[in-house]
Amino acid sequence: WDYWAVKIDGSGNKVWDKTIGGISTDYLQSTTPTPDGGYLLAGSSYSYASGDKTENGKGGFDYWAVKIDGSGNKVWDKTIGGNNSEYLRSTTPTPDGGYLLAGDSYSLASGDKSENSKGGSDFWAVKIDASGNKVWDKTIGGNNNDFLFSTIPTPDGGYLLAGYSGSSASGDKSENSKGYDDYWVVKIDGSGNKVWDKTIGGN
Repeated sequence: WDYWAVKIDGSGNKVWDKTIGGISTDYLQSTTPTPDGGYLLAGSSYSYASGDKTENGKGGFDYWAVKIDGSGNKVWDKTIGGNNSEYLRSTTPTPDGGYLLAGDSYSLASGDKSENSKGGSDFWAVKIDASGNKVWDKTIGGNNNDFLFSTIPTPDGGYLLAGYSGSSASGDKSENSKGYDDYWVVKIDGSGNKVWDKTIGGN
């Protein structure tokens, strides 16, 4: 599996397509337009340095961000991860021209991951600059599996992280499960610090 980007015109006709990948499995999950008319393609990769991938994996699946120009040509790529698997789900532009990469991680503090798992899988948010260099990362979770699926910028320069959680009140989770998995929304500021969290669900 590779990333596959297809540019179509306003009538749906193909203008170009690009296949971008390494030797193993690469799953694209999110695309974000960049200020220069290009795009950030982001997902998860199991490949080592090969093909279009310039860096080896850190362990299992890693976040893989690929910057392309408006014609689909690769500008740079970055592999970001810890000693276990990370699955990127969402990208959001940041006010300084960088990006927030977000998904979930099973890793301990290792590689690019500065904090240990809180239990099972956790939300993992990584701030990168416009060149793909890591600025900070935050591991946010409870004692069970927490899976992030969406990020939304907030008017104060922070972000809303949203997904679902099977954790009880523990770690960063302030409220118990309402019954098995629940929606879990976490507000962070522009530096990745938790402001509040809400558990929303039924039985």
